[in-house]
Amino acid sequence: LGPTRVSIIATKVLTLSSSFVVFWLFKSFRITNMFSASWLLLCFAISGTEAIRLPFTSACPHTPSAGTSTPSTLRPAAALPLSLAFSSLLSAPALAVSGGGLDFANLDITSSPDFSSKSFVKKDFSQVIAKGTSFKGSVLTGSRFYKAYLVNADFSYSDLTGVSLEDTSMDNVNLKQSVAKGAYFSASLKDVESVAGADFSDASIPDKTRVAMCMRDDLGEKNEKTGVTTAESLECP
Repeated sequence: LGPTRVSIIATKVLTLSSSFVVFWLFKSFRITNMFSASWLLLCFAISGTEAIRLPFTSACPHTPSAGTSTPSTLRPAAALPLSLAFSSLLSAPALAVSGGGLDFANLDITSSPDFSSKSFVKKDFSQVIAKGTSFKGSVLTGSRFYKAYLVNADFSYSDLTGVSLEDTSMDNVNLKQSVAKGAYFSASLKDVESVAGADFSDASIPDKTRVAMCMRDDLGEKNEKTGVTTAESLECP
């Protein structure tokens, strides 16, 4: 086989291998990763056996004309892993919290308000609009609700262990009998409607907010799962 033939075969093998990587990204992470990985794969395929440039140099690699040098380009064998690595960088924030499958970041889910009695482990609900949405009895362990709009939402009897609820709007949220061990809260926690029987053991709560919470009159009820009263979990004096 001549050098040109070997180069063509190597390129086809590398392109096929990268398609498996893209499929894995699609199955394992959010669809935004699929877009960035697919775009880079497409550019790699278009470049053929010539060259591929770094993704940020142009919208897509070009094939240099005959007789010209390509000092700013990389050969396909070296460009493929670099392109896939760049794809991961493009979508790194989306990978911060993911449990595989569908996530809900930046969505408005008020039109489908029933998320009760389901499992959403390690899901991303960042900046979701979930006004009046019911998560009652759901398992949300390790999920992220950063800057989510949760006004009037129902988290009663839910598992909020390790959940991030920082910078959320929590006006009139129902946390009755929820388990929020090791969860992360901001000052909006004091705006919730009910914390009766909620377990906040080891939760991260701002000091001033914790003081305000300890002044509530619904702290005496025990959590049905852990047997700890809300006041005890908040370490109220």
